Amino acid sequence: MSTVNSNKKSYNETEIVNYYTDFNAAGLFHYEEILIEKYFKTEGRTLDIGCGAGRVTIPLYERGYQITGMDYAEKMIAAAKAVNGAIDYRVGNILSAPFEDQEFDNVIFSFNGLMLLESYEERLSAVKEVCRLLKDDGKFIFTTPYLDNKVKKSYWSEKAETLGIDTGNMSWEQQLELGDEQLEDYGSEFYLHVPFISEVEQMLEEAGMELLFSARRLDYSGIEKMEDELDDNYLWVTTCKK
Repeated sequence: MSTVNSNKKSYNETEIVNYYTDFNAAGLFHYEEILIEKYFKTEGRTLDIGCGAGRVTIPLYERGYQITGMDYAEKMIAAAKAVNGAIDYRVGNILSAPFEDQEFDNVIFSFNGLMLLESYEERLSAVKEVCRLLKDDGKFIFTTPYLDNKVKKSYWSEKAETLGIDTGNMSWEQQLELGDEQLEDYGSEFYLHVPFISEVEQMLEEAGMELLFSARRLDYSGIEKMEDELDDNYLWVTTCKK
């Protein structure tokens, strides 16, 4: 089974669906509120990719955004509709989104969701697809974990040694290999890629995206109420080069 199918299977598991349904209570994270207020058009159309049970979708809907939530896990979408049936939810995959060109003013892919895609090529394709969906001045907000300040820590140095990787002199392929992780949560297995910042920057450049803002989350917005659920991640805001 490919990692995408494995992740999709996990996100359809009852315990994981219940976790994300309960997690709706967290609402928007503080950094999301700041970035959304600064970069998103309230009157525009908004797409929430990997919406889960609606943690981001619901508060944006309540704030007047014309929002669509999309997730590839059918049971997540069913749970989201059960919470609020008035919101436009779709089952769909960002690798081939069921929308027209330039349909959205705002796109968000929260909770490191982009890094759940199994290869650099798929992550690049996803960003290109976001660019297809965005209007000329549309904005894309997403988050990633990042390896730059972790690579010397014991877990990563031991992993690099096991893989035969010299972290002081890595090839592009070795950077990608080092960042690939297989995780377990609530008895379900997940794939997650932890990139270097330069990798994300290169991906955006290849996808035809212009970087408007990036920062370490903790430097930008500080500790969150739900900090135990988060990692030391990075914030990104982009628009398409036209």
